[in-house]
Amino acid sequence: MTETPVGHVPFQANVELLRLFLTHREDIVESIEAVLNAQRKLIRYLQDQSLLSRHFEDCFFARPGVTASQARVQTHLRGQLEEAHWAAGFRPRPVRDLHNDLIHPAEMMIRGFYCWQQTRWPGRNGRMHYAHTLFNLYVLRWLQFLSMRLWDEDLSSEEGPGSAGARLAEIQGVLDELWRSSPAGQPVIVRDARWLIPLAQSLITDELAPYFEVARQVTETLPEADVLEIQKAHVRMLGGHLTSQIRYYCTKDGLTINERSVVLRTRASNALDFALLVQGLVDLLKAYDRALQSGDERMRLDMAGAICQGISADRELFLNRIDLLSAYSMIEHVFIGTDPGGHVGYLPAGQRHVQLLKEYRVLIDRLIRPLRDDFPRFRPVDGGFSPYGVIFGLPSHLIEHMALKAIEHDAETRFSLEDLFDDGDEDGNTKAAKLAWVNGWRKLPHIDRDAQRLYEYPQQFAEEVYARIESELAGKECDSSRTGRLYIVSGDDPEVDLKETDAKASAIPELPARYFVSSDRQIVSAHKADPYDRAQLLAGRREGHFLVSYEVSYEAPGGWIALRKDLLTEVLGAGRDARIVGLPRDAAQVLRLMCTDLVLPENVADQASEPPSIEEPDL
Repeated sequence: MTETPVGHVPFQANVELLRLFLTHREDIVESIEAVLNAQRKLIRYLQDQSLLSRHFEDCFFARPGVTASQARVQTHLRGQLEEAHWAAGFRPRPVRDLHNDLIHPAEMMIRGFYCWQQTRWPGRNGRMHYAHTLFNLYVLRWLQFLSMRLWDEDLSSEEGPGSAGARLAEIQGVLDELWRSSPAGQPVIVRDARWLIPLAQSLITDELAPYFEVARQVTETLPEADVLEIQKAHVRMLGGHLTSQIRYYCTKDGLTINERSVVLRTRASNALDFALLVQGLVDLLKAYDRALQSGDERMRLDMAGAICQGISADRELFLNRIDLLSAYSMIEHVFIGTDPGGHVGYLPAGQRHVQLLKEYRVLIDRLIRPLRDDFPRFRPVDGGFSPYGVIFGLPSHLIEHMALKAIEHDAETRFSLEDLFDDGDEDGNTKAAKLAWVNGWRKLPHIDRDAQRLYEYPQQFAEEVYARIESELAGKECDSSRTGRLYIVSGDDPEVDLKETDAKASAIPELPARYFVSSDRQIVSAHKADPYDRAQLLAGRREGHFLVSYEVSYEAPGGWIALRKDLLTEVLGAGRDARIVGLPRDAAQVLRLMCTDLVLPENVADQASEPPSIEEPDL
């Protein structure tokens, strides 16, 4: 959890500055074009993102005619939003072979330079065209950061001028003005300001708790219609990201979509995405239910499409194995903590998540039949585009594709980011045009044909994703899969009668040591766990890869031991019980809280009507 206090950013001052940029758009674009006129520059200049970023921003902040007072205000605001976002816990983590950042004009400038080096440097008109695209990207990046500052100042009311909803409407106004000021032939990359909030959270970061704080703020402070659109956008992008991950593993390793190793890998490594999906799907399912009751067909199908995209990456977990989904979506250090008295319990984020899991189970069980009836409307059609075939690493990469394609004057500009995830009742011509749009992203003169073919829209994969959901929906009512239980035999738990426990557990096989990993050499040499580097284990703990983890004191610095989530599928999901012997009392309690309904014996706290909770972590 972020401990550094984040300073408030003046929201209105940033809105006014963006409007000032739009007013002076033509002058700024002229300056950007001059930066793009770099065909005689050295290669190292054309690849220096830091230097290019400074030169690019100078086009906005070092314009002629800016007064001294304006310069002081602008200098104060320059970079402030970005730093506030990073300080709030969304600082991107360096990732090998992956551009992990929101859309950045300097990065797109470098890619444009590379394209022109391989082909032909454009004349002034071509540079002006791309300069307008880069201008739009800069304002869009700024708006993404600003969308995360809706809650910085005291909210006077839910509907007044100082409310989060009113600020979101102001961002929408700036976004609309941005596209109105763009010349013809420029892509309208994102139309709806509400999509900026999940976009701003689409980075790979070290901290996970801030995502759940934003989810809470969205739900509690914004109007219902805005909440629903934000959740819909988030669920669709999360579902697309996870199915893209499956596609990557299958292509890289030559595996089929149902390969067990692919299933295990994606389940164990996506606790954050699973948890955010659950939290978003609850709101969508409630809206779907309301639409069914009111007869609102448009809303019903819109929600059904988003729900099915959300569950597309692991239809078994989200439809038929909610008990396993619950444990996979739990993040130990974000949801569970210890109070000053040493009692283990749920943190506020954990309480909220456990409650949403309960709601999700009830909703999906009740709404499975109408979802099954609506699902055929979303079947991928040969020759047309389906969201089940959209492939990307991070959502910002989709914007990068659209922006780089804008180098070409005849690029498709009818569609925006929202259209990639829209599976509404489109005619065949629109679906075909959307397919050509997506396939055209990499059809640039500097990209070789083999690479273009590798990243073509995967029709077969989209059909396989659809078929998996269809099969799981059909099997929901007749599914009788048994889920095994973990039996804890704890040597230091006074609430457990050891004689009775030992008698019950004696017939249950002990969990194999391979499900434990440890950085402690003594534990590993005793064959009680597989070896893990300490930094690797702590990184896995931070990302929610384990059911429980704790420090052992056999060596310095302290070694760690952790229980891998793979056992959920390989053991419990296969219907087998297992026992764990010798967990410390606190670790056993954490495991009970992480695996609600999967761990035996339950203690007194587990049997209470309300789960144990604490106000603040003792970290």
